[in-house]
Amino acid sequence: MDERLSTIITQSVERLLATLHQSTPQIQPQVQDWMRSLAGGHAPDAYFKHPLAFPTLLLPWWVEQSFGQSPSLELHSDIAYSSINGYYFIRMIDNVMDGETTIEKALLPALGFFHTEFQSAYQTYFPASHPFWELYKNVWFGAHQAAILDAQLREIDLYAFENMASQKVSAARIPAAAICHHYGRTDTMEDWFEWVRRFGKWHQMFNDVFDWYKDSSNGNQTYFLSEAERLKRADESAIQWIVREGFESGCDTLRLWMKETQDLAATLNCPELVQYLEKRSALFEERTRNSLEGLQALGKLVMVSSTK
Repeated sequence: MDERLSTIITQSVERLLATLHQSTPQIQPQVQDWMRSLAGGHAPDAYFKHPLAFPTLLLPWWVEQSFGQSPSLELHSDIAYSSINGYYFIRMIDNVMDGETTIEKALLPALGFFHTEFQSAYQTYFPASHPFWELYKNVWFGAHQAAILDAQLREIDLYAFENMASQKVSAARIPAAAICHHYGRTDTMEDWFEWVRRFGKWHQMFNDVFDWYKDSSNGNQTYFLSEAERLKRADESAIQWIVREGFESGCDTLRLWMKETQDLAATLNCPELVQYLEKRSALFEERTRNSLEGLQALGKLVMVSSTK
């Protein structure tokens, strides 16, 4: 990550906490604790710099780079601030809907703060009549509709996955669109939206494949777990199918989808994006190798349990 963007992210989190303290000082400590918990007890900005995080904050940087523009640090500061607020808004709702709550229910009124700050950051750049706002509404409403429909699904096939489950990150199109509108390059917007769609699908599948045990334990239905139920043999459990072939099959799918994502990235005139995907692909392969070792041990345990 560019050091300038890293600094912007840190400053945006500080700005968020300072604004929250000024407007709602009584709840700011609780919200800050929740933000730290998402980062594993570390400073909240560390969460957004994690190499496996969805690159919402990198995306506007890449779009601007593809135009041959020098970074507008003030613009990126406002967009990063908006996106961080938008992330916390979506994450708090998702945790409640997925049943993965700690203190989220007690903090739900903070959603008003996060949403207001997410939207208002763009008002400096786009007047009310600007076409950006129509796109903003369509994307924002569509992302929330997908989240609701996804939570209601009890079995997820590929169509549902591509049209609902993997749309959880579709709001990342908003900051990308802001950069396109700001520089008058809306001719490139659909290509960037398609990249978000492809990588969003890959990113969600990555989470499904590597977090399957946690999802299963929490009763969260995913495309990968639905596939396990559909494809397992009559005499085996979903876990046995995952151990036998499902995990490796999921990884093969991820390799195919990563190649499709990289092929599109190669046409977007952004070397940093290409390098990012190469690193993500390498991290994926490393995690696959490590996970296979644990999966083999789990397979032996399942075999012993099934013979008792």
